[in-house]
Amino acid sequence: MKFAAKFISVVFHPLFFPTYGLLLLLSTNPNRFGHFGEKLHVLWFIIVFMLTFVFPVVWLTMMKRLDMIDSFSLETTKERIVPLIATATFYLWTTWMFKSNVHLKIPTDKLIFYMMLGACLGIFITLFTNIFMKISLHALGAGNLLGLLLPLVRLSTYDLRPVFLAAILLAGIIGAARLVLKAHTPREVYIGYLVGFMGQFLAFTFAPRFV
Repeated sequence: MKFAAKFISVVFHPLFFPTYGLLLLLSTNPNRFGHFGEKLHVLWFIIVFMLTFVFPVVWLTMMKRLDMIDSFSLETTKERIVPLIATATFYLWTTWMFKSNVHLKIPTDKLIFYMMLGACLGIFITLFTNIFMKISLHALGAGNLLGLLLPLVRLSTYDLRPVFLAAILLAGIIGAARLVLKAHTPREVYIGYLVGFMGQFLAFTFAPRFV
């Protein structure tokens, strides 16, 4: 059980979720994103993967080597402060790139901006919550993906209701894995789901009114 839980925790590491979200957007909305072309899709993938996964991992590695954190697990709220701030900065950078495409000459779509904005909001809410308690970042990512899928059920040309149900099951498996490893309490997992879902919900609900 512990081996399976560790495997799930690695495959669905929270830093992977923006990349998974982008792939979900592209695969479920071919009519909307098809005309951009595969080369641009690859460029979007590189930008999101580098800024939301590679850069944060490099930052964490540097902190570990400098003994600023005891482990990559970030087991205490104190250890999480600087990594969360750094991750929030990288997420903001990514969001800005997809918002300011006119200046960067990179064609993009507002759905990607909304997705990254939702991820940013989730991280910032987590940073605030971290003052009082630790929450599951894996559950945060799973909740974020569920929050992204909810508007896609309405926007996509495909019937995504089975995918949404599968995502709920996946979120449960991820949460169970964290509990099996005793990395979190049930409360920390549930609040992680809520914060992740809330980030995407706020982004897709209010961003279209102002952007």
